[in-house]
Parts: sequence; structure tokens; C-alpha cells
Amino acid sequence: MKYLENLQRKKIFNLGYVTTLTGNEMTAKSLLSSYKKNGYIQSIRRNLYVALDLASKNPLANRFEIGSSVNQGAYISHHSALEYHGVANQVFYTITVSSSKVFQPFEYDGIGYEFCNSKIESGVSSPFQTPNVKVTDIERTVADCIFDIERAGGTEEIIESLKLLPMLDETKLISYLDEYAHIFLWQKTGYLLENLKDSLRISNDFLNECKCHIHNRKNYLDRQSDMVYQPDWKLYVPKNLFNSIDEGGDFLV
Repeated sequence: MKYLENLQRKKIFNLGYVTTLTGNEMTAKSLLSSYKKNGYIQSIRRNLYVALDLASKNPLANRFEIGSSVNQGAYISHHSALEYHGVANQVFYTITVSSSKVFQPFEYDGIGYEFCNSKIESGVSSPFQTPNVKVTDIERTVADCIFDIERAGGTEEIIESLKLLPMLDETKLISYLDEYAHIFLWQKTGYLLENLKDSLRISNDFLNECKCHIHNRKNYLDRQSDMVYQPDWKLYVPKNLFNSIDEGGDFLV
């Protein structure tokens, strides 16, 4: 158990890290095999291991730390980032991991980990309180979720999650929208945030900036049988999407 304390401190590690501890790859492989057999560590996926709590046998790393460790450029994004920031309406059993390096989806400890190709690179950091986690900030998360609403859990889920936010930094959000450089994203963002402008403190300047990036092409926010056209945003949206919000702020179709 010479190196166990180091591995418990590290929480998640690979063969390369253990080799630096032992000074020899064969010794490192032997150590990993022995520690797995004795229930000190578990294999998450190929060449990725997690240390276990010796009393409970639970992983010492949480799902966000595991997702952030899939590869060197991996980070938590989309609905999983909403969950990390505490503003998701629901909790999913899948972690979305963005990365420029492809990996095969896998499952560990009842949680699925799925790959998402990084669309932009800005807005990712390791929060001070969780240095092992790499995650998109709130504004980048909002941009990602609106760009790919399915990865946000659908239209209703993203609206409910947006309603949990106290406010948004418009300057940061515009910078991410600029980096995406996608007209449809400006349309969707402008429409959704216009309907939540009071709670999120969205300015008319921000909404006008969104409109400046919209051309004549019409798009669909969602595909349902009962749609209405929003001429300001050149967008077809489900009827009554924002029609009724009760006093408690619950979403009503």
C-alpha cells in the first residue's frame, strides 16, 4: 500500500501517472493489478482508474471529475454543465463530455459518458472549489444548450433551466455567439431570452445585437404540429410556449 495515499489524493489516474510514482512501467502495471484485486481502485475504462474509499468502497471522484478526466482536453458541457452549476431542472444519468478528441461512449457506476465534439474552445475553466473538474461557464453553457437543444434535454428543459439563472453576462454570451458564428443560434437565443428578459435582466441592446445577425432565412425552434411564426426572429415556435407561467414560475404548455 506504499502508493495508495498518492492515488487517493489524485482520485483519478492512468498508467502514466502510476509509472511516474513507481519509476517503472512493469511495476506500475503490477501495482494496478494488485490494487484492483484488493478493492483499492477500480477501472473506469481502458487506462483510466479511480481510487475507492476503503470503508464504503465508493469512488472518491464524482461524475464531473470522471468526465473531465476522459482525455486531456475533455470538459463538462451542455445539460451536464447546467447540473454542475446547480441550475438544471432535472438530473440526468448521462454526462456530456466535450472534447476535440473522439472517445467511445462508456458507462461507469450507473452513469453514461457520451462524447460531444467541441464546437468552440472559449469559456472552459476549472473552478477553484473543484480543481479536478473542467466545465463550461454559465454563458458558454447557455450558448451550447441553445445551439444543441437536444443535449439540453429539449426545449422545455432549457427554458426551465434558464428560469433558474439569476442573470447572464451579456458581453460574455455575445462573445460565444460570435465564436459560434451561426445565424440560427442568434435567432434561437434572441427569441428565448426575449421571453425571459425580465428575470435574466436582458437588455434591449443585447436583443438588437441578436437581430443584427439574422438574415431572411426562416427556421424552426422545434417541430410540433401547432406552430406559430415570430416575425421579429424569423422563427417558427410551438404555440403557447411562453403563454402561461404561474406564480411559482413553473413552465406550462
